[in-house]
Amino acid sequence: MKNKLMLLIAGGAGYVLGARAGRERYDEIADRANKLWTDPRVQEKVEEVKAKAPEVAQMVGDQAKSKAGDLKSKASDKGSEMGGAMGDMGGSSGSDSGSGAGSSGGYENATGEVTGDGEIKVDDSGFGPGGDKLP
Repeated sequence: MKNKLMLLIAGGAGYVLGARAGRERYDEIADRANKLWTDPRVQEKVEEVKAKAPEVAQMVGDQAKSKAGDLKSKASDKGSEMGGAMGDMGGSSGSDSGSGAGSSGGYENATGEVTGDGEIKVDDSGFGPGGDKLP
């Protein structure tokens, strides 16, 4: 249904823009479009969509929050894995080099960190690594 409607709209717009019949043909097409829009059946569907929109928006928001939670959990797990792997490599605990695994099981580098409890912190200063040394 949506594809058909978009096709009709695009076809109508193309015809109006490309028509050489002049203002009368444009007015005729505009009148038909207005009659279609004000048709009670069309307006009934418009009202159905308006009534359903908040419910759909809530559902989409809930799904986005759920996915964000899943991604945070995965990032936390990866951070813990990376923290353990970095510790096994014999690297420092992160204070001298500014990167690597911390003692809490988190991970830190020049652009952000994943704490041991799964919190993700990103450097959003816009300067990138070494930003504190820029003017």
